[in-house]
Amino acid sequence: MAAGFLPENTISFLQDHVLSDQTPVQIIYQQLLKLTRSSLAGVVAALAPIVTPIIDRLVATLSSSPDFVFFGALLFLIVAAIQIALFIQRTMLYFTRLFFRMLGWALVIAAVAAVWQRGPEATARDAVVVVSKLAGYASVVRDIWWSEYQKYDAQTRGQTVPGWSGGAGAGGRASAGSGYRYGSSR
Repeated sequence: MAAGFLPENTISFLQDHVLSDQTPVQIIYQQLLKLTRSSLAGVVAALAPIVTPIIDRLVATLSSSPDFVFFGALLFLIVAAIQIALFIQRTMLYFTRLFFRMLGWALVIAAVAAVWQRGPEATARDAVVVVSKLAGYASVVRDIWWSEYQKYDAQTRGQTVPGWSGGAGAGGRASAGSGYRYGSSR
């Protein structure tokens, strides 16, 4: 059995007190096995007259109509494919959620480490600089978005936008010198 893993005295102890047919463990196991087998046999014997005709009718119906079998197999395949897709979705959501939680905790740890290393005043000064740079970038993005929105709105209404010659809009062809240029004074 486990001669290479266990010492000889442990193996002999297991043989004498657990694996022998006369031990209480084996006696209880044998009694439970007999009880389970007899009760299961009784249940099967009691249900056999009820279940056997139903199973016979079901088998006869399925053998006379293979369309039921085909549609059942098709339904099973569809349900199995959906279950596999849902399993993949749940797995991806779990790992995505785990990744973003780890990222969040990494950012918290990085912020604490920055405060610890540079001190609260220098960290606050650095944070103000970073936030002001991000606000400047967001302002430029907002200006570009607003000008593109105005250009689209003018195109849909058939109007012109100041500073935009309108050449290449809505699938039209434009020359190299025409078209809208952000920030140019042409």
